[in-house]
Amino acid sequence: MTAMKELNQKVYNVIGACMEVHKTLGAGYPVEVYRAALEVEFKEKGLTFEPDFTLEIKFKEVNVGEMKFDFLVEESVLLMLRSYDGLRDNEIQQVLRGVVQSGFDIGILINFGMPKIQYKRIMPGHSQTYNQQRDTYRRPGLHPTGLTRENNPIR
Repeated sequence: MTAMKELNQKVYNVIGACMEVHKTLGAGYPVEVYRAALEVEFKEKGLTFEPDFTLEIKFKEVNVGEMKFDFLVEESVLLMLRSYDGLRDNEIQQVLRGVVQSGFDIGILINFGMPKIQYKRIMPGHSQTYNQQRDTYRRPGLHPTGLTRENNPIR
C-alpha cells in the first residue's frame, strides 16, 4: 500500500470513529465526554493513540511554549476536538501550525457541537515546510498558508 493510501486509510478510520461517537451520543456534551468516548472507540477499532498530546514550540532553539492536542492517532494524525456552534479559523490555524511544527502528516479538527458532525482535514501546502534548525517557514510571503483537505483556504 502506498504512503498516501495508508494516510487516507488512517484518516478514514479516525473520522469514522468520530462519526460513530457522534451518532451514538449526539451533540451537546462537553468535549471531555467525546474525548473519553473516542478512547473507547479507538481501542475497539484497534487504533493506536496518545491522548493529551503536547507539542513543544521552539523559537531560535528555545522552548517558548506548547500546544495541546486531544490525540495523536496512529503516530501521524493530530486530532483536536471541539463542541460548540462551529469551527473557528484560529483553531484551523492552530492545527495547521501543529502539523507543520511536528512534521506529522495531517491534522483533523472535529466539532461535535452541531446536529451534524463537522470536520476539517488539514495538511500543509507543498511549499510549506518547517525548517527546525532555523525555526522558520520556507514559504514566499510573510505568513504560511495552506488548504484544508476540502480545498478551503486557510489564512
